[in-house]
Amino acid sequence: MNAQPLSRGASPDPRRWWALAALTLRGLVFNIDTTVLNLALPTLSSKLHASTAELQWFVAAYTLVMAAVMLPGGLLGDRFGRKRFLVLGLAVFGVASLACAYAPSPSLFIAARSTAGLAAGFTMPLGLAMVRTLFDTSELATATAVLMGATMVAAPIGPLLGGWLLSH
Repeated sequence: MNAQPLSRGASPDPRRWWALAALTLRGLVFNIDTTVLNLALPTLSSKLHASTAELQWFVAAYTLVMAAVMLPGGLLGDRFGRKRFLVLGLAVFGVASLACAYAPSPSLFIAARSTAGLAAGFTMPLGLAMVRTLFDTSELATATAVLMGATMVAAPIGPLLGGWLLSH
């Protein structure tokens, strides 16, 4: 995909809509991850024998680290390549999510959640930046609405998905 905004007369790449779908899915996953854990806290408490303070860190570790690294994440993505940085962040997020699923202790679960938050925070600001480079001004509003709509939909999906995962 182009790293620069489209110039006049250039034909847009038809793959830009697939890229938007991937960015939307990324946003859904990252935002669902902030809410899906809330329903699992009682199960995690009993399985990992976690204290109240550890349960608080289960929730806070992800969002705290994600918020702390969003600004540097955007800067690093601009400097070293948004696509490269996004793919690396997604890979780290996937590994961290697997580590969360198989964490044998509260401290390892918190470390894995922090790592997932780190990956999400580094890649989260790249979504809008990439949309700006993929779409010209005539399609930018639509693409941005799709990306932001996914963020809004993630809030109610998280608890529903969490409940379904716990029951299955």
